[in-house]
Amino acid sequence: MRSIILVQMSDFDSSLFEALVPALEATFKRSVEVRSRIASLDYAYDPIRQQYRSPLLLARLKHMKRGKDDRLLGMVDVDLYAPDFDYIYGEAEIASGVGTLSLYRLHPQFFGAPPDKKLFEERVIKEATHELGHLFGLGHCRDKKCVMRFCPNPQDVDAKMRYFCPRCESKLTSRS
Repeated sequence: MRSIILVQMSDFDSSLFEALVPALEATFKRSVEVRSRIASLDYAYDPIRQQYRSPLLLARLKHMKRGKDDRLLGMVDVDLYAPDFDYIYGEAEIASGVGTLSLYRLHPQFFGAPPDKKLFEERVIKEATHELGHLFGLGHCRDKKCVMRFCPNPQDVDAKMRYFCPRCESKLTSRS
């Protein structure tokens, strides 16, 4: 069975996993392991953009994988970007089974709102589910409520569900 492994790659409050792990286990119907590999991310920092290159984090994550069927999601609380994007919440490399998830722009205070732990946790659950959905072979969905919908801003993230629409759920089930 394919395992899900979350890797904490930067410093952030690890109590976030208390909400995230059970949500992912319920959605994907498999256990979720958490690893902490906090280290310098300087190798991925782009001083011109003042952001971190997600593809370089993906390359590092490939070396952390144990089994070929594992799905590994590296989580950071830094601002990520990928080619052709100003910023990203995450990136998935389906062939290697690794992905990234940035918490940075999911914090309500990033956009001037007061801190809201529940809203932040809900956003993280949705975007972690989204990236893992990609790692299990799902593409973006046109259903505005589906967790696999592409969301360029936090308002879109807030508007979607944390679950797959029936069509995506069916695809996920057939690929598991």
